[in-house]
Amino acid sequence: MLERPVAHLAILIVFHQLMLLGFFFAMRRCENVKVSGERRTHPIRKRNTVFRKDGRILPNSSPRLHLADTIAITFEYQKRDELNDTVTQWRTGDSTYCPVVVSAAVAHRLEAMGASESDFIYKSKGDDGRTRDFDSATALRMLRGFISSVDYKGLGLNPKRIGLHSLRSLAAMAMYLNGVPVFTIMLLGRWSSDAFLRYIRKQVESFGSGVSSKMIVTSRFLHVSHSTDLEDPRTSRNPASFTANMGMGSGGNINRNAFSVWA
Repeated sequence: MLERPVAHLAILIVFHQLMLLGFFFAMRRCENVKVSGERRTHPIRKRNTVFRKDGRILPNSSPRLHLADTIAITFEYQKRDELNDTVTQWRTGDSTYCPVVVSAAVAHRLEAMGASESDFIYKSKGDDGRTRDFDSATALRMLRGFISSVDYKGLGLNPKRIGLHSLRSLAAMAMYLNGVPVFTIMLLGRWSSDAFLRYIRKQVESFGSGVSSKMIVTSRFLHVSHSTDLEDPRTSRNPASFTANMGMGSGGNINRNAFSVWA
């Protein structure tokens, strides 16, 4: 009678580990769970994690992994053809919500099941001794089930619109709302361009926190430029402006003949 709850608990533990790891490293869904079909991005393997304490590497078998200062994960191959991109996260000090603590839990799980260095982090062993892959379908079902169990309406969420890629969006949003510099967000999330901006949700209430107060700090300012409108390249009447060259007047109507050279 106890086997089913134990098995269910084991699945919950793996789910918790992989979702938290995906959050702290802004992972794509194919990096921390098993997905169907071929993907250019490679999943994380046991060999891709390195723990350091006082600058020294700790072996994955060390019982002190959760006390490490940092955890570094190397993403061997990503869809933008980036090879061996290593991202490092520091310990938060929280006993649960910490990239070092959750990574240590994953490492200990893999060690306990005798995983090889090339095994993926989503490998798990059931109470029957069989090795299984924690797949995306299971992860999505459990994630939506969790969202459904909380006050999702009060949070403005819809469980049906939540996906595994939401972790990547959540990571970007969490960093932005807490003042992490844009270039740090891009480096940690492995965005090579400003494409990460699509993950910043301006409808989130905290998005504009403090902006209006900052907008009234400077009550007056001196305009030091003495240029006329005709000298300002941002005005449509300036010959150097984009709108003037594209045949747009002050009303914003495009002169279609201006584009005839590309027809």
